[in-house]
Amino acid sequence: MKLFSIFFLAFSLFFVSDLSSCPYSAMTKIDQKLENPSNLSKEQLTQIINLRKEGEAALRLGNVDKSEEILNSALALFK
Repeated sequence: MKLFSIFFLAFSLFFVSDLSSCPYSAMTKIDQKLENPSNLSKEQLTQIINLRKEGEAALRLGNVDKSEEILNSALALFK
């Protein structure tokens, strides 16, 4: 039972850390931030929307790493 508990804890930590870099969570964060874009210029807003679309397209093509890179670029524009 102790071995099972250790395995379950290790698996849980791996799964949670993996979710933080998920492109889907990045897209959700972008969408949430776009709900109130008052502090963004039109150029920034356009660039963020385009990057989000590019990231989603890369993800649909199976290029997860490229998608994460693009979506992280979009998130960086909010700062």
